Amino acid sequence: DLPEVNQNLSLLRFPDTLVFDRASRGNYQAAIAQIDQGNPVTTELEGRRITLRGLYKVGASFGPDGSVMTSDQNFLRIFSRTQPGEVNLGRILLKSGYDLAIVAEELKAQLASDVQVLTKAEFIQFEANFWRRNTAIGFIFSLGVGMGFIVGIIIVYQILFTDVNDHLSEYATLKAMGYRDRYLLWVVFEEALILSISGFIPGHLISVFLYQLTENATNLPLAMTAIRTIQVLLLTIGMCLLSGAIAMRKLQAADPADIF
Repeated sequence: DLPEVNQNLSLLRFPDTLVFDRASRGNYQAAIAQIDQGNPVTTELEGRRITLRGLYKVGASFGPDGSVMTSDQNFLRIFSRTQPGEVNLGRILLKSGYDLAIVAEELKAQLASDVQVLTKAEFIQFEANFWRRNTAIGFIFSLGVGMGFIVGIIIVYQILFTDVNDHLSEYATLKAMGYRDRYLLWVVFEEALILSISGFIPGHLISVFLYQLTENATNLPLAMTAIRTIQVLLLTIGMCLLSGAIAMRKLQAADPADIF
């Protein structure tokens, strides 16, 4: 999946030769420009002299600022304490005609219990869950989402409550005319829906801009996907409808006789 790495496979056969991630986070512009011009860069890794002869692009993450790639033999030379039989992560490519789920189940049955067999989608989800549940940054992001949701409910509630209170006499008139609370609730929900859509559009545009700004500043591969956009829209609508339901309590408690 990395064409630039495949193009440099012949170079990786040389001892202590690696290729460098051009999207690494840090001040590596001079080294990257030198490699781009066909001039190798010599440096040290784990106390061993190495040569960077090519480039590829993956990007930084919340953990490492960048990465390098090399052959298995060079890896064992650089990290001399690693044993050839030690495997942290392995990849299996299936030929056409084989069912991925069936093969995964057969491997799980034959391998030891301390070996996890995951499909590509399951591995991506496993990594996402790890960062979300077992790291400080995942907790901070989750807390930020929760706090944002709660604060949004409070702000929208205040807007709707003020509007309901300002038009309480009109709502009381409707109740006196025989309109049920369900109809009045739908009126408030319509207003909440308008607030959610009108707030989501500029918020989404600002978020796309901030995503791009953050990606350029940190080299993290960030993108506002369609799925994420839909999820945020649904959360926004749900938040506003919940605020509307809370604001509706003022109408339900209102007695037309008291208003007039």
